[in-house]
Amino acid sequence: MKKLFALPLLALVSLSSAQAAGQMDTAAAARQLDAVLAKDWAANKLQGNPQTDDNTFVRRIYLDVIGRIPTTRETEEFLNSKEANKRSKLIDKLLSSEAYVQHFFNYWADVLRVTSNGNQTGAITGAAYANFVKDSLRKNQPYDQFVREMVAAQGKAWDNGAIGYYMRDRGMPLDNMANTVRVFLGTRIECAQCHNHPFDKWTQMQFFQMAAFTYGVQTQDYAGDTMGGVTDLLRDKEKAIRDAIKEPQRPQRVKNAGKLTKEERAALEAKYVSEQKKYEEQMKVVNKKREEARQVFRKEQRGYQEAMNDVRDTMRYTSVSSRERKPTLPHDYQYTDAKPKSAVEPATMLGHECITQPGETPLQAYARWMTSPENPRFTTVIANRLWKRVFGLALIEPLDELMDNTVPMIPEMEKHLERLVVDMKYDMKGVLRVLYNTKAYQAQVTREEHAPGNVYHFTGPLLRRMSAEQMWDSFVTLINPSPDMINQANRDVMEQRILQAKKIADGVESLSADEALAGLKKAADIYSKNRERTDVQQKLFAEARAASKEARDAADALPEGPAKVVAMTKADEMKRKAEAVRTEVNRIQNEGRRVTFAEVIVPGEKKLFEKVTGKPYQTVSLTKSSGGDSSPTMMSGGGEMMMMANGAKAEKVTIPGYDRRDLSKEEQKAVAQKAREAYAEEADFFGITNEKDRRNYINTREQISRNTLRSAELESPAPRGHYLREFGQSDRETIENANHDASVPQALAMMNGSLMPQIINRFSQLMLTVNKAPYPDDKVDAIYMTLLSRKPSADEKAVWLKAHDSGLTSMEDLVFSLLNTQQFIFIQ
Repeated sequence: MKKLFALPLLALVSLSSAQAAGQMDTAAAARQLDAVLAKDWAANKLQGNPQTDDNTFVRRIYLDVIGRIPTTRETEEFLNSKEANKRSKLIDKLLSSEAYVQHFFNYWADVLRVTSNGNQTGAITGAAYANFVKDSLRKNQPYDQFVREMVAAQGKAWDNGAIGYYMRDRGMPLDNMANTVRVFLGTRIECAQCHNHPFDKWTQMQFFQMAAFTYGVQTQDYAGDTMGGVTDLLRDKEKAIRDAIKEPQRPQRVKNAGKLTKEERAALEAKYVSEQKKYEEQMKVVNKKREEARQVFRKEQRGYQEAMNDVRDTMRYTSVSSRERKPTLPHDYQYTDAKPKSAVEPATMLGHECITQPGETPLQAYARWMTSPENPRFTTVIANRLWKRVFGLALIEPLDELMDNTVPMIPEMEKHLERLVVDMKYDMKGVLRVLYNTKAYQAQVTREEHAPGNVYHFTGPLLRRMSAEQMWDSFVTLINPSPDMINQANRDVMEQRILQAKKIADGVESLSADEALAGLKKAADIYSKNRERTDVQQKLFAEARAASKEARDAADALPEGPAKVVAMTKADEMKRKAEAVRTEVNRIQNEGRRVTFAEVIVPGEKKLFEKVTGKPYQTVSLTKSSGGDSSPTMMSGGGEMMMMANGAKAEKVTIPGYDRRDLSKEEQKAVAQKAREAYAEEADFFGITNEKDRRNYINTREQISRNTLRSAELESPAPRGHYLREFGQSDRETIENANHDASVPQALAMMNGSLMPQIINRFSQLMLTVNKAPYPDDKVDAIYMTLLSRKPSADEKAVWLKAHDSGLTSMEDLVFSLLNTQQFIFIQ
């Protein structure tokens, strides 16, 4: 059997959480699970792994529940406790912490492919979706309700962040259905989109029947009544231009000419032919005028479209709605149960029927069916997800590829676990509490790697490597003495991003279509005036970018040497030139954007202000005081400038309920004072008594709190090149796409990156702990305790002393060595 190792990360901060309605005696439930396992071990002539010591347990439980290693202070507090039930108390404390929310957000962000960085989901909905997941975990939302809210999600992002579930697969309803069935029902049905499943019972018809439930969900651009009205006005304007150019009257042949003489009929026909020819010549002129007018209008309309895009871009991908729409079978559908291109009615693929109840939308009925305890696979999947989170392996593997002939590794445990989940009313935290309190979880890890297809009898958790998030958050813990201290400023920015979009959307809706069109015309005129300059610069940018790429590719192909250096320098210079051209394009386009914001967005927000407050809007007026200073003479809703897209600026309109209330100076002082008191308490704990050192420490701590953020506080996923991505964080492109394998870039990041200087900074949690220790041996103990939650063995001390002979004498050498050991990287 191949040996395996594992690693951790995340954070903590206490918060209240309601007890689940169906919560049972945790200890009794844990004993029942242990009894089921013991019965299985006896039947297979096995014994459970020995129980862990407290040092191993405290490190493991911190990593598993809140995603980071404990600080030395936390470790010693637990080890020094004499309470008989201190493990259960610690489990409760960690599960009740904000750090639990952070850690399990990382897990669900991977499963649900949550992105908050503006890609597929959009920046606004992405932020709202991430907040929805965190809030659901924070409230300990029952899992079935959590899923129902996503599957039935409708509305605007600022009102319902759960719409991010559909926005994540924007414009791809068939893919969304396949992902839904995989994540929540543990069934892979995507193959059946093109043909009957080759290895399972699912048919192509069943695929489209399931897709019919959500096929009407709309995730395209936000429009709204006002912008829809503008589109209608422009359409009417185009029709009016066309109708203004009158057509000549078409000549008509004389009817009932049978009584006329032959000569009279010939004369009338000649007259008709002449008039018809004249009519055709006149129509050529009319059509030419109409085409010229149409071209002029289309040029003008291009400016309108650019201005309208400025408005839409501020709230793009922020709305999910539903309409009646059925999928149709593909043109090459080959089965006898229906004809190609036939519309498909919804029908469930397993379990009971989905029947819409009175007062319920079809989407809500589908969500209710999906999450029902009667649905044969819904409970199975979440039970196995939670079990795998605790033990490192599900009872059914893979847990998202269930089939009728799937057999759990321990069938009796599977039944018992599913019953526990239902009895606890899908209380995820409650189920986790039971699992963490089992003797099986608190046993020593199994170090042999589990081979797929083999049965594991769960004599203890499997040894696991830390996830990227656990790794990063553990590094944060080594740097920050209070790693779970919330970065409120960062959260406020995220919240304001969502509120800003809501304010713009509601403001635009406060305008009539005519008012919006008048403002858009001013911006359209600017765009039209700048058209030639914009087109020239865009063409130059396309050429410069292509040339830059060609130069970079040519440089990359050269062997190492002086020629390559010259080529790379040239490629870099060409890239800078391309960027300069792009900057010029944005500068020109910002002239139009500024007008759009000034003439549409801001007037809409001012009308919204008046609607909300019942007061007229007044802009701040700055006057010179006798001393020469500018001071406001009135203040109602604005006066500041806000940064909009691509660097454009606009007047800021502050509206109650649409903007975060700025703290008063007294409140700001109180917040700063509270943080400084916390830092001062840390300084006391670590023995920093010198006044200058205390000031330096507090200043350093303020920087750490701003800049060294937990993984769940960063954009999801982190930017490329960030340590999280180097250590295998999912790119959120596919379900559970994280990479848990070691790699050369990871090793290089540890050796050459910027983390080590922060970790060994004299005010890091690690070095404060080390420097607090009085003697060299105590300092070695402190390093081991901080990184591994235990003291070194006699052999390890001997190895360290021997390393002195090779010149490795500094504490930093020992820190670097331990950080790169499997003992640090794996969760034991």
